[in-house]
Amino acid sequence: MKSSILFIACLLLTASLTWAQSGSEEDVLARLKDGGDRGQVEIVTDSLLEGNYYKLLVKNSKVKGVPGYRIRIFSESGIGAREQLQSIRAEFLSSFPEIDVHEDYDELYFKLYVGDCRTRSEALKLYDQIKNKFPNPILVEDFIDIQ
Repeated sequence: MKSSILFIACLLLTASLTWAQSGSEEDVLARLKDGGDRGQVEIVTDSLLEGNYYKLLVKNSKVKGVPGYRIRIFSESGIGAREQLQSIRAEFLSSFPEIDVHEDYDELYFKLYVGDCRTRSEALKLYDQIKNKFPNPILVEDFIDIQ
């Protein structure tokens, strides 16, 4: 039983990766169950497995970007925090014009994040570059823009 569920999960994963690369907008599971133009295939799945598959599709459709890292160089609240953020943003862009800057407002805090790093090692290299000019940077896991 476990091996058949594992086999079906692997089949769904392989099919979803193939579907993601093809750029098709139709549902992979429905396409697999249908059989398409290539012949007859009957796939029997557990309803819980199918339900989790569709939940994952919905969750992933709401997420913008891919998992990665950014560095927070500013986080303040209070009077003048927005102006401080703008000034630090301008200072950062004048020092590092090739690095992306992202502003965020989260529960009274104005935050400034820099970089779109896919790996932790890439983020640590960026961290080393900016730590002398911008004290106390913080490495943060975030969803980053794909470049």
